[in-house]
Amino acid sequence: MAPGETIEVRLAVLQLRADGIVEIRFKPGLTTDVAGVQEVVTARRRICGSGPRRVMVVLAPDVDFELGTTTTDTAPMVADRTVAEATVATTALNEKLARMYYDYIRHPFPTSVHTSEAEAVAWLLQQT
Repeated sequence: MAPGETIEVRLAVLQLRADGIVEIRFKPGLTTDVAGVQEVVTARRRICGSGPRRVMVVLAPDVDFELGTTTTDTAPMVADRTVAEATVATTALNEKLARMYYDYIRHPFPTSVHTSEAEAVAWLLQQT
């Protein structure tokens, strides 16, 4: 896919940015479920193309999720397409949940949690 192209699924909009980062922006007001996460994973693989990319996940401020998503390990499904993954959590609750998720499920690539998109992008651009 070319920079600027997007894929929209039920839970999120994915875009390949001009800097090569794949941005996954979760939509507000929705409950994240396992089926929805699988749609995001499929779209993520497609937008990454054949090579690994840096990925920024932007959580909706009002994130809600089914319990099954907290123990679903999707990292193996995207490991071959991921250099590193930064999650942007703009609320204190989202930040705690994201950190707990990454502590509970170890990823085969570097991960980090940030409170701003600028911090996440700066961190991602340092990852090789």
